[in-house]
Amino acid sequence: MIAVTRSGGYTLIEVLISVSVFAVLSGSVYLTLSAMADAASVQRERSEALAELQLTVARLDADLRQLVSRPVRATGGGLAPALQGQDRVIEGTRAGWGNFAQQRRSQLQRFSWRQVGTTLQRQYFLVTDGSSQASSQIETVLQGVQAFDIAYRSADGQWQDQWPAAAGVEALPTAVRYRLQQADFGLIERIVVL
Repeated sequence: MIAVTRSGGYTLIEVLISVSVFAVLSGSVYLTLSAMADAASVQRERSEALAELQLTVARLDADLRQLVSRPVRATGGGLAPALQGQDRVIEGTRAGWGNFAQQRRSQLQRFSWRQVGTTLQRQYFLVTDGSSQASSQIETVLQGVQAFDIAYRSADGQWQDQWPAAAGVEALPTAVRYRLQQADFGLIERIVVL
């Protein structure tokens, strides 16, 4: 009789089974990591869009809260109101324009906000009086804007679509309400008491 001795190695079937199990586990780990990376990318984009929206609202609120009752000299002569606005455009003069470089200029700044297409733009003028388009800077503040509406509350408590309603060039409304419809976050409505 011939005695058969078995060596200490693995059979081909055992190796194939272990390779198959490893392949299935590797595939499931890859799918999980890929899904997590995609979710992180979407979350990062959403966070950036929310930060952009929050910065826009904060800047618009700051402009409105720092409005000053100071009419400006218009380009063609005469006086332009301290705050001038329709239902989609607002232009005013604000205080608190920082002058960290100690330039020879006013602490007041003339600004305007308006919707152009699907963007919200802020324009500011380098000089307060006699401001012309040549002395201004325009920046796109927010993308994906579907609507931008503004209303002005007069001293008698009525909301107006434009300002100045019947008041003089120095008069400011008691409050400004704006509604901002944005593609990603829907309708944002703010009332800023002046």
